[in-house]
Amino acid sequence: MQKRMKGELRKNQILDYSKRIFSEKGYHETYVEEVIKEARVGKGTFYRYFKNKEDLFISLLIKFLNEWEDAASLDLADFKSDNINSMLKLLILRSFKFFRENEDLCNIYLRIGPGLNKIFDPYLAKFEEKMLNYIIIYLKEGIKLGIVRADLDIELAANIAAGAFLRVDYYYFVLKKNNGNNQVDIDKMAEEFYQIIMRGIHS
Repeated sequence: MQKRMKGELRKNQILDYSKRIFSEKGYHETYVEEVIKEARVGKGTFYRYFKNKEDLFISLLIKFLNEWEDAASLDLADFKSDNINSMLKLLILRSFKFFRENEDLCNIYLRIGPGLNKIFDPYLAKFEEKMLNYIIIYLKEGIKLGIVRADLDIELAANIAAGAFLRVDYYYFVLKKNNGNNQVDIDKMAEEFYQIIMRGIHS
């Protein structure tokens, strides 16, 4: 048991150092030798956990998905007519906070990963699928409870919301960070995002 825990710690150590290097240098300019050096592990230790750089990058994408889900997931049993809106706000807030607190993973997912290699595409798509599913569930429950209009095109609405969310993350946690200006009030941004998506922009 203790040996297994030590192994997980070592594996996470490699992942933590590699995410910073991938985020700073991109996929093609990151080398296994550099990760090994920065993580202060032996070559044998690295290859015990990862087959190659590709496997390491995929592990980071999986880590991103798992950690986001842990941070943002909601229990569907908690969705009630009197709290469904606050539950959606909570999902938005938790997701924004996760992206802000994990800017290297955010950069890897939103800037470096897309279009890089077809092998990575399914792992990148999984996050969007999870996000879409949460929104679709919310909209369907909202229709049942009478707080979302019954004739809504759920698929279109969910894709608009998910696309807007990813664009906002990219702008505030990748572009603005790279410009040295990434100070943002997450609570205010989450509330405004919710109001725009759900209430629209009309006065």
